[in-house]
Amino acid sequence: MYFESYNKQECCGCTACQQICGVKAITMEKDEDGFFFPVKNIDICVECGLCERVCPMANPQYNNNTLKVYAAYLTDSTERCRSTSGGGFYAIAKYVLNRNGIVYGAVLTKSMQVIHKSASTLNELEPLRGSKYVQSNLLDTFSEIRELLRQGRWVYFTGTPCQVAGLKSFLIKEYDNLVTSDLICHGVPSQQLFDDHIEYIKKKYKTKCVYNYKFRIYETGEVGEIFNYINKKGKHKLHLAPSYELSPFLYSFIMAYTYRLSCYSCPFARLPRQGDITLGDFWGVNDYYQNVDASQGCSLILLNTIKGIKLWQDVNPEMFYIESNEISAAAKNKNLVKHTEYVPIRDNIYKLIHSVGYEQVAAKLFKSPNRFKIRVRYAIKIVFTRLHVIKVIRFTRYKVKVKV
Repeated sequence: MYFESYNKQECCGCTACQQICGVKAITMEKDEDGFFFPVKNIDICVECGLCERVCPMANPQYNNNTLKVYAAYLTDSTERCRSTSGGGFYAIAKYVLNRNGIVYGAVLTKSMQVIHKSASTLNELEPLRGSKYVQSNLLDTFSEIRELLRQGRWVYFTGTPCQVAGLKSFLIKEYDNLVTSDLICHGVPSQQLFDDHIEYIKKKYKTKCVYNYKFRIYETGEVGEIFNYINKKGKHKLHLAPSYELSPFLYSFIMAYTYRLSCYSCPFARLPRQGDITLGDFWGVNDYYQNVDASQGCSLILLNTIKGIKLWQDVNPEMFYIESNEISAAAKNKNLVKHTEYVPIRDNIYKLIHSVGYEQVAAKLFKSPNRFKIRVRYAIKIVFTRLHVIKVIRFTRYKVKVKV
């Protein structure tokens, strides 16, 4: 238990202990690396032990069973293009919203902060779509959800497995009007590290304004970096790094250099899963199902409860889907069944950033050896794409002349 050992590997930062405390003796405070940990004020603590009982890390529960596994994606190509993993989350969220429900998920704010936020309309849902590779600040999400559930409102909560486990522990009892989705999670870097990366971008591109940042390329579903910025002349520019290997932040994320310490021993990266529904990318889906169009991402969907199955039956008319199995799903999705292995570089990576700065660490350690090949490959692709467009334009003009 974290409050006894203060071992950072034993705390996932889910906020269950802080939000359950009736006398407000617990606050969530950042450590030197930017990760939130609970701090107890012993002067007002009444030693009820409730914080220890609701800790999902100390008392993990595995009450679900994986009942069905699917590869799926939205049949609406427009909405599918606006998703990064096939649109499974969007289909479920829209269903809940259409029944006067509330959806909770992670958003990236205009100030580049990743927080959990609610949506009650399709317009409000937009910022919740897409991946965010930063640990989100849950704020008072659990308390808000409990109040909505008591009012009889439908609530759909999505988050990392530890966040779903934390919510369920906090609520103590089951609610028929709550649906949860846990995401297949590699691990989470801190907001502070992402702040450093944004400052690095601003310095590199000589700008004071970065906006519309995305962690994934929507057209392909690949992990990559895309954002807008305003240059010195006041012009709005677009930056696109089509691979994670061209972004120091995303490269360090994929290489598992910067996760919260508890991620390397996560008790929830396993089957059975925590949510009613598990969502992720079905990597390697065409190795098993050649008729699946994975060009714009394909969702991996695990139905873990009867509630999840019933909801899926209402949602699936909007989806193309094919039944799969746990073995195929986990073949190229190791974090479905196993936590990320600890890497030695994690020992001192944050200390090094504090010491010499993010820019130097990015230049030396967060640098893919394949970056030059990727840039060349991408440049060739752009050239061929432009040549194809020119040929199409010329052919079209020729046909028009002949008809005339």
